[in-house]
Amino acid sequence: EQGSLASAANTRPIVVMELGAAASTSRYGRLLSRGAPAGSLLNGEWLRVDADLVAHPRYVRRDVPELHLFYTGSAWRIVRGSDDPSGELLAEAVSAALHPATVGVSGWSLLEAETGAVRHCPEYEMVCDGPNTEHQPFLMEELGRDFFLRVQLTRKVVWFVCPATGNVYHSAAKPGGPGGRSRPGKRYCHLCAKCFSANNFQSQHLANLHRPGRPTALVTVPDEAGGVHLLWRPPVDPTGQGPGITGYRVRVSVNDGISWQVGINDTGTSEARAIITNLVAAVPYRFQVAAVNCAGVGADSEPSPQLCVAPEHPPTPPPVASRMSDGLDLLSLAAANRRNDAAPGCTATETKVVRALSEGHCPASLEPLRHLSPARSFDVF
Repeated sequence: EQGSLASAANTRPIVVMELGAAASTSRYGRLLSRGAPAGSLLNGEWLRVDADLVAHPRYVRRDVPELHLFYTGSAWRIVRGSDDPSGELLAEAVSAALHPATVGVSGWSLLEAETGAVRHCPEYEMVCDGPNTEHQPFLMEELGRDFFLRVQLTRKVVWFVCPATGNVYHSAAKPGGPGGRSRPGKRYCHLCAKCFSANNFQSQHLANLHRPGRPTALVTVPDEAGGVHLLWRPPVDPTGQGPGITGYRVRVSVNDGISWQVGINDTGTSEARAIITNLVAAVPYRFQVAAVNCAGVGADSEPSPQLCVAPEHPPTPPPVASRMSDGLDLLSLAAANRRNDAAPGCTATETKVVRALSEGHCPASLEPLRHLSPARSFDVF
């Protein structure tokens, strides 16, 4: 139940700390993990071990101190026996989140004791638990400084302390009660280090300032197996200080752009490419891509030219030299294609991709294509 001030006449935000005072990392909030199989050591409460403000906090299980939770630079990990990556890996979430409680839904994979494999566990999550009242609000260090950019709020109202001012705010878009709820809420943006109106935080602040721009130069290169390679140029961040791109959304149309549906919701990588498989022969396809970051999904690219895959796809004999996915020298291949030479050991698709690169129709750098990601499949009907 949401708490409130005893006096509804108080119309100023509560100030819980003086500006310039020593910053705190924990007070009322607790980091809890849940959703692992019953009896697992991965369920429980975590205790923060670094007292200072850091980019990514470190934790230990409160009653199992040999379990450590920390960030590696690309993933959150839970390991046993050591507070560094050399420990026994028990769980991992590949994410750019600044806090374990802001890792996306279904973001964790857990060690499977029977097989020793690390498998996706959509039920597992880290959450910040606490009183959540106006008198006992969360610190942003407890919620995660990127909480309001990464966590989707529905009906839940969060009480929190603004790190910039020390004022206490609620996160609701509209007023709805006594005390602090008599005023519209706010939400904290860690990129700007200040609070903004909750009513237009998503629709205006994030959309206008922090969501990625539009990808350009989208190219489609059909392969020999009824699929297509998509390549594009990433959007440019004019400030150079925006949140990094974490993936791309791919949409497809089979009616010349009249309607669109999502083929890949999130590629999960900043690399500007995707592979679409299982296309239906003779169907006219168009594609669009949009960049994804912690602030949301950006604008879609211009649609690709219409593409139809051939009715039949005879098998391609294996190449003599290394395949592109094994590190084929694309720089040499690009030079060969500029001379209209044959590209030894290269399939027709790889030759088309390299020629597109060398002619400047897709990302200027050849390096991202040295190791193609696994194909993403989807049905369009």
